[in-house]
Amino acid sequence: MQQENFLQLVAYLVVPVVLGYEFFMCARDERRGKEDAPVGSLVLDFFGVLFMGLVPAIFLFTLWALQSPFFSLREDTIHRLQRYGVFFMFLGAWWQVYIYGALKVRRVRKSGRPGRVLWQSFLLMGVYASILVAWNFPWHLNIVSAVWFLFLAGLLSLLKVKPTNIERIFWILAVLTFVGENLVFVWFNAIV
Repeated sequence: MQQENFLQLVAYLVVPVVLGYEFFMCARDERRGKEDAPVGSLVLDFFGVLFMGLVPAIFLFTLWALQSPFFSLREDTIHRLQRYGVFFMFLGAWWQVYIYGALKVRRVRKSGRPGRVLWQSFLLMGVYASILVAWNFPWHLNIVSAVWFLFLAGLLSLLKVKPTNIERIFWILAVLTFVGENLVFVWFNAIV
C-alpha cells in the first residue's frame, strides 16, 4: 500500500480517537471527588477503550491483512470485516460527532466554561468529518453536510437552547443517524 494512501486512510481515525478521548475525559469527571469509581465512569471508560483502541485496531488490522500473504485464503472474510469497519469509520463519523457533541455539552456544563468552547469543537469535528468522509460523494454532499453542522449549531445557539436539552438532542440525532446509516449499509450490501 502506498504511504500517501495509508496516511489518507489513517486520517479517518481522527474522529473515533477524539471521541474515545472525550469518553475518557467524561469518565474522569464522573470519578472526580469520589472514593469509588461509579458505574457510569466505568461504562464511559469502556467506550473510550472501544473508540480509541478497538475500532482503530480492527481498521488497521484489516488494512494490513488485505496486503499480507498470510490471509490470502481468508480474503472474503477480511473484505467483509473491512467493509463494515470502513463503513463504521467513514460513514460512522456523523453519529460519532453527535456523541462527541453530547459528551462535550456535559463536560462544558459541569465545568462552567462558556458555550463557545462547545460550539467551536463541535463545528470543527463536524466540518472535518463532512469534508473528509464525503469528499468523493456526488451532489457536493460534503458541502451539504458541513452546512448542516453549521446550521444545527447556529439554530441551537440562536434559540438559546439549554445545555441539557442540547445534550438530549445530540443523543437523539446520534441514535437516529446510527440506525439510518446501518439500514443504508444493509441496503448497499444487498445491492453490491
